[in-house]
Amino acid sequence: MNKEEFRDLVRKVSDGEASDTEVALYNRYYAAYQQAGEMWDEQEMGDQGRVSARLKQRIHQQIRPAVVIPFWKRHLRMASAAAVLLLLSAGLVFYLNTQRSMEADLASHDVAPGGNKAVLTLGNGTRIALTDALNGELAQESGISVKKTKDGQLVYTVMESSDPGDPAQAGGIYNTVSTPMGGQYQINLPDGTKVWLNAASSLKFPASFANLKERRVELVGEAYFEVSHNKKLPFIVKTEKQDVLVLGTHFNINSYPDEPATRTTLLQGAVLVRRLGSRSEKGNRDFVVIKPGQQCTLGQRIGVEDADVEMVTAWKDGNFLFNDTDLPNIMKQLARWYNVDIDYSNVPADRFFTGFISRDVNLSKVLKMLEETGRIKFKVEHNNIKIINE
Repeated sequence: MNKEEFRDLVRKVSDGEASDTEVALYNRYYAAYQQAGEMWDEQEMGDQGRVSARLKQRIHQQIRPAVVIPFWKRHLRMASAAAVLLLLSAGLVFYLNTQRSMEADLASHDVAPGGNKAVLTLGNGTRIALTDALNGELAQESGISVKKTKDGQLVYTVMESSDPGDPAQAGGIYNTVSTPMGGQYQINLPDGTKVWLNAASSLKFPASFANLKERRVELVGEAYFEVSHNKKLPFIVKTEKQDVLVLGTHFNINSYPDEPATRTTLLQGAVLVRRLGSRSEKGNRDFVVIKPGQQCTLGQRIGVEDADVEMVTAWKDGNFLFNDTDLPNIMKQLARWYNVDIDYSNVPADRFFTGFISRDVNLSKVLKMLEETGRIKFKVEHNNIKIINE
């Protein structure tokens, strides 16, 4: 692109006349300027403040990045925030040119994205596969209803029994829903609480909350909760290291065994996070109360800080969203969703990425995006990703 063509592109973006493709092209050149360490040239690129303001206005009004293919319906606020990051980040910015052919090794060893997959284990040991199927009710067995909604979500619902002789009413029967690598699932509990399970996760819960003094569930992996309010019946989420006590609220818990810490992020309401096991060292707290927009991190110590809520919950809305995210963290997310193994022997520690893309694209597209930021290459062989540090 010569200087005159670039000036015309800048004018279109500034005046709000650019197409999505032209905005993406502009973004690529903008990122190149940033990565090269050059100052903004107002003669060539226009007034920086005016262009940025126009971009933000255009994003909120109409931009939907062409690389984003909705999986679960995205919230407009999420799309706008992610698009702003995609276009204006001063760090490394993703750009996906869908017209280019994939490199031979990525194309020949492509991996499809995960989907709605889970296994339900009933209290009597019976296992039921919960997989993609037609809309409507899929199964109704032992008080279990599985339906696929019109927007593509599979919903598993436990129904309270009206039979006083039902052993589940005594609270002694537990069900477990487990997602594999490359799976996710939504669960509606008997009390109306909604739970979204991420890949490689499991949730254990009573078949009935009747006659119980508390609603206690056990989580391994990651889940997003929208807890039904019941002041008389507290809701407790137990993980390996902590209890989270709530009455009615929205929050996310990341408690994968291979993560160095358990992270609880609050979107609405208030929760108390309590350390389990032996008491902490002198001067370190055993519990904290967090507010909306905050995250509790429980590792060797327990702490609270402001959270990037959109990034934390992006998975639940069917997206990957990174904001100065290091490569090992990104690769863990890809490994869980695409069910692949990662060779970490050559993972660079100095690479941080910012970007946004749907989780409903093949693995090759995500890796190609990362490659186009420069200084990193990938080789895929038989569901194994090897990182080539350039």
